[in-house]
Amino acid sequence: MLTLDAILAPLRSTARAAQWQATEVRSTRHERYLTFLRPESEREVEATRWQLWLALPAQAGKQGEATFTLGAGDGVEALHERLRTALAAAEAAPNPAWTLPVAGAMDSAVQAADPAAFADRGVAGAPEAALDGLIRAYRDTAAATPWVRPSTLELFATIEDRRLVTSGGLDLRERRTRLYAEFVLLHRPGSGDEVEFFDRGEASTADGLDLARRVSEAAACVRDGAAARPTPAGIMPVVIAGDYLGEMLDYYRYHADAAAQALASDPTVPSLAAYAFDAHGYAPQRQELIANDHLVGVCGDGRWMQALKRAPRGAAGTLVVPPGAQPLAGLLRAATGPGVLEVVRFSEFHPREDTGAFSGEIRLAYLHRPDGTRVPVKGGSVTGTLGEALAEARFSQEVATAGGYHGPRAVRLEACTVTA
Repeated sequence: MLTLDAILAPLRSTARAAQWQATEVRSTRHERYLTFLRPESEREVEATRWQLWLALPAQAGKQGEATFTLGAGDGVEALHERLRTALAAAEAAPNPAWTLPVAGAMDSAVQAADPAAFADRGVAGAPEAALDGLIRAYRDTAAATPWVRPSTLELFATIEDRRLVTSGGLDLRERRTRLYAEFVLLHRPGSGDEVEFFDRGEASTADGLDLARRVSEAAACVRDGAAARPTPAGIMPVVIAGDYLGEMLDYYRYHADAAAQALASDPTVPSLAAYAFDAHGYAPQRQELIANDHLVGVCGDGRWMQALKRAPRGAAGTLVVPPGAQPLAGLLRAATGPGVLEVVRFSEFHPREDTGAFSGEIRLAYLHRPDGTRVPVKGGSVTGTLGEALAEARFSQEVATAGGYHGPRAVRLEACTVTA
């Protein structure tokens, strides 16, 4: 069976490889499946893989390079065969030359005193107990919302150990945890047919997953959705929150449009996108992308930053946006017209990264009327382009972390097109 030491030995002795790096990822995923609160199955899945990259000596600003992957089922023969193939492929694939970070250089990462800084210690130390706690939270929250019947629950707790060793002398280790939950709640409105509500969430910690809150919100959604009216059509303010806001602002991370006022990438802020060192061993650094309506920076891994003749500062990390000036309650306040539409759930919502165009079918929303009343609505869609919609956007004071985003919990878009 292969080990990292067995892989490093031929890499270090291959004179034709001017640079190389080896990334080892060992993961263990603990899975639970429940049906109507009864345990259905439990699984534990272990996986090990090694990602190797090598480059030949640079000539006239070009270098041949290649990558290959090894798994736990591979042996020494597979290692040497793929190494020979990679060297041959590198000869035929000259790319612009670039260099890996060197241990001790200002832009290279150093081994963190706590390799598990971004991990949930409870999950890493006792994953089964952590899953037991999440199941109790699911069961107790469902019991507190008696109009729903829990249908299915899937829980995954993953513990991942990453190690990066490079020809530049780096030897870095990091431990991460990831929790994933998906569930279905059933509700029978009066004498009608039973309806279901599906939801899911993912976070690096149990607190971040906040399963009890998710289940409570889902229970409210399925109840209110059963009594919801059709969504009114027109041009109106729309408030979008939660996971959707991170997806919206990802457009600016990729395009660095100046309409977002302020935007930064900060891998040191805990989220699913945080890291202690990037894929090539560069140190995590906060990078201001947009400030005062102007593009002030870009981020990317060492290869692309060197191609742009910029100092590498680590790959993109947590997307960070400063909090707004108004509480969420103020953003939901309607002054005129039909009101402010607060979208709670879209059926699908994936803004286009190239154009910023978005269209989301409304699964459940609340119409906040000027008289202070709130009415559940569903159906129809919200459409627009992010460049225009965010030009006069207002963000909430409250902050949240969702996926790889950390910033305001909600945004109010003043003039969105809502179709019936």
